[in-house]
Amino acid sequence: MEFARRRTIDSGVTFDVGDALHLPYPDGAFDRTLSMLALDVLPDPTRGLAEMRRVTRPGGTVAALVNDFRCGYTPFSMLWDTAAVLDPRAGAVRDEMVSKPMGWPGGLAALFRTAGFADVTEARISTLFEYASFEDYWSSFLTGQGKTGGYVMSLAAAPRRDLEHHARAAYLCGMPDGPRAFTTWFWVVRGAVPEVARPTERAAHKPRGQ
Repeated sequence: MEFARRRTIDSGVTFDVGDALHLPYPDGAFDRTLSMLALDVLPDPTRGLAEMRRVTRPGGTVAALVNDFRCGYTPFSMLWDTAAVLDPRAGAVRDEMVSKPMGWPGGLAALFRTAGFADVTEARISTLFEYASFEDYWSSFLTGQGKTGGYVMSLAAAPRRDLEHHARAAYLCGMPDGPRAFTTWFWVVRGAVPEVARPTERAAHKPRGQ
């Protein structure tokens, strides 16, 4: 957090620590609210999205980006597929991630519509994850961050070395070590918080005879 704050001095950007299921902001505090690679890992995504809607003003925009785990998360899928061969526990985690409806076509958009957003749109976008070498790739999991890093660092020394050995073979794929680039896909959905009808508008829609 301090690193992020130092990098954005005088930028107008602020960083807060809070609970995504209980955002520490008043209703309608923001024009736009964005979740990047977080909504799909919350224990209650529906509650998380409801909180995003709550803190966004009527007419404002809420957007979220999540992983496409079906076939589009190559650098991570490669590691999980390798780990699943070695450890049934890893296979169970992988299967749970891949089976999330939010990571499939229409899944995140359906969550937005159920939450009451208007003008919901969905898109699939991609980016390249580039690594200079296998060491560069492997070291990205040794921070312990995220579900993948957490799994790798939960292993004892011997199983971790075994996973590293097989992951290296998957990365090299019979070629010399060196740069690799993997296309990674994401689902992006946005929706509008419905405007609150003015009293005159509500009266205009009032049924006759009342």
